[in-house]
Amino acid sequence: MNYYIIILMNTILITTITGIKPVVSIYAYSLGHSPQEISMIIASSAIFPAILALKIGKWVDHIGTRPIVIIGNVMFMVALLLSAIYPSFLTFLIQLAMVGIASTCLMLCLQKRIGNLGGNIDRAVANYSLFGSIGAMVGPTMSSYLYDSYGYQSCIFFNITLIAIALSSEMGMKDADGNNLLKTSGNQQSNLIVRESIWKLMRNRDMRNAMLIGGLLFSNRELFSVYFPLLAENMDISPTMTGILLSLSGLTMLIIRFTQTSLVHSFGRMKILTWSIFVTAVIYLITPISPSIVVLFVLIGIVGAGFGLAQPLSTSAVLEATLPERRGEVLGAQMMINRVSQFAIPLIFGGIGGLIGVSAIFWGSGLVLLAFGYITRPLPAHGDKGKNQS
Repeated sequence: MNYYIIILMNTILITTITGIKPVVSIYAYSLGHSPQEISMIIASSAIFPAILALKIGKWVDHIGTRPIVIIGNVMFMVALLLSAIYPSFLTFLIQLAMVGIASTCLMLCLQKRIGNLGGNIDRAVANYSLFGSIGAMVGPTMSSYLYDSYGYQSCIFFNITLIAIALSSEMGMKDADGNNLLKTSGNQQSNLIVRESIWKLMRNRDMRNAMLIGGLLFSNRELFSVYFPLLAENMDISPTMTGILLSLSGLTMLIIRFTQTSLVHSFGRMKILTWSIFVTAVIYLITPISPSIVVLFVLIGIVGAGFGLAQPLSTSAVLEATLPERRGEVLGAQMMINRVSQFAIPLIFGGIGGLIGVSAIFWGSGLVLLAFGYITRPLPAHGDKGKNQS
């Protein structure tokens, strides 16, 4: 039963996050906010999680996942209420800051719970991410349609209802942390002095590169969901069609994960991650000059596949290399990298976009991804190792 509750909560979380952010972006733009202001709004969803992610991960290890899950869900609902009651630039900033912290709490807890289920980690994370992809596919279409047809407030209240369902389902979790939390508490006394620093754990090249690639592609997926609607509006694409295009990326994220296990077996985890970052970079460079809606469908489908492989593979690498009692902390470090890049990239490229247009955001991000793809490419020995990890 625990497994199905984890899947349900993750699906709802991804549905609301992927649905709300593009709607907030479009709504703020319709109220007259500039790309620079929208960049600040989006960056607010990352700066506090970037600071707190590692600390939240330690709290998850120390006090368990249940209290953090309850806090995260309640904070999420309060955050959504803010802009529905009084939409303004300041409200959007506070709202997305709270959403960022809440989603970080929930993601760390759910990922740790999946890792603690045991068995084949790659398969468990793939199935967990598979249902997240369904949320990513449904979220943008559903929220964009509600916004387009019934307005911003209706869209917000529908998503609050979804979060309330997730919070209610937490009550059905049995022994959410179990022996793992007791083991952590016992080890804290005997291993306090010899406890290895989180940064020493990151000397493992494959784990470090998996974190970097996962963080970059995570932040660029967020950037895509926020700035593609602005690019689409400049290309005279309606909000409903924009939602369909974004949902297509969710669909390809879903489809590619059916082949994830066989791809890892054939090519190795790190090689797939490297190719994901290179392909995403090329798509970012091409998208602003796409000549037709048909080409956009193809490009967004491909980029969705790249996003779909990056997140579960990077998470699998981290979980596999970490002891159960340290998973919250290490996942927190991974989330911190995710949030730092999520904060920095919109802030930097949003400023560029305000000066020379939204297209520059995609071109700049594409060049950054190409550079990091080269830096984190697997060495021959690491490529072979990654293949064996399947």
